Amino acid sequence: MKSQLVNNRIDLKDISIFYKQSGLNSNLTTPILFLHGWGISTEPYQEVLELLAQQHSLLAPDLPSFARSSYRKLIPEYDIYAKLLLSFLEALDIKQVHLVGHSIGGGIAITLSTLAPDKVRSMVLVDSTGIPSPSIPEMIPRRAIEMTAQISIPKLKLQLIDIPQVFSHNLLFNTGNVIQALLLSLYKDLRHLLPKITVPCLLLWSEKDLTTPLTAAQEMVVLIPKARLVTVEEGYHEWGLWYPEKFTSLMLDFIHQVELE
Repeated sequence: MKSQLVNNRIDLKDISIFYKQSGLNSNLTTPILFLHGWGISTEPYQEVLELLAQQHSLLAPDLPSFARSSYRKLIPEYDIYAKLLLSFLEALDIKQVHLVGHSIGGGIAITLSTLAPDKVRSMVLVDSTGIPSPSIPEMIPRRAIEMTAQISIPKLKLQLIDIPQVFSHNLLFNTGNVIQALLLSLYKDLRHLLPKITVPCLLLWSEKDLTTPLTAAQEMVVLIPKARLVTVEEGYHEWGLWYPEKFTSLMLDFIHQVELE
């Protein structure tokens, strides 16, 4: 099937943002703004994004300073990511989005939704950051367990080539923000923002996630007024990459339900 996605780039003040898009000429649906996880880019999510684009209009940027979105300054806080992405939406004249964030993308989504609530129609948080995690020494063995376990999943190219390739590029050319984003992911507490989220919110979580454990989702769903939690047995922190059909189906069912309300 022919790809529905088009690669594009927009130059703003101090930043150039690369993004994948589909269906933005349609006035029938509010587009999805998809924010990827820590240390990588939109590229490992290609299968997920293709499936979304077949059914919905979509914007998927490389986060500021990562991969193909050039930004030379250090980004020490979530709200800087959020403000840069708001400038991106304004430049494209996007009035409102369904906001989807995986891992650190979820922490950015939480922040963006409270900075500009009128811009957000709904939100999907996928194994999101925002509740402080264990320290780096504690996290390393957890990630080792997850990465080892995922080798049994039949998507070895994704794990052994696609993700390491883009991560290595970011670590080499964007070392400061890779480290800073890791610190944000582990230690930044966003609990105070969660009660301010006013839109319908779906929490999608793997029951086996060791990076952002299910306990974080259980705490979030209590604090976010219009939230519900759906868990899956498959995968770990990156389960959506390994099981894209299930991931996109759950996400689109929620978004389309919101659009019917």
